[in-house]
Amino acid sequence: MATDHETSTLDARPSDRVLAVVMIVIATGAIVFSRDMSIMASVFPRTIATLLLVFSAALLIKSFVVHPRRARPEPGSVGRRLGLIAVMLVWSFALKWLGFLAASLISAAALAVLAHYHAWTPRRVGGYAIALAAIIGAFYTLFAVVLNVPLPVGLLWRQL
Repeated sequence: MATDHETSTLDARPSDRVLAVVMIVIATGAIVFSRDMSIMASVFPRTIATLLLVFSAALLIKSFVVHPRRARPEPGSVGRRLGLIAVMLVWSFALKWLGFLAASLISAAALAVLAHYHAWTPRRVGGYAIALAAIIGAFYTLFAVVLNVPLPVGLLWRQL
């Protein structure tokens, strides 16, 4: 068993600085691109971009002031990590064909299977199914009903 003194650490400042600068660029881009939207449509992206800008600036300042140390990461499953990226890419392309609800449900199930390390039990499967359906339903309600953001219906469903 390793003690705190035996655990090797990494200097987190360079990675924090790179992350903060990249997020500041993304947040600035989101604010600039949201200028072409209507006032109501731009509220959500501008709010998120402003929060991202503030927290990224705080991370950048912290990386110069504090000397954070991070435990050296343990090796993980490269296949699972690539699988997570692949599922997210497939989801983004499937939105056009399957629509938001179907693509999100299938992708969420695939992500749960990839990310889950413990044994599968019927109770766990049921719990995940209920939780994922509730999360996707909440996002659908938030965007489609409350914020009136048009979500993709899917070309497959339009032809039926």
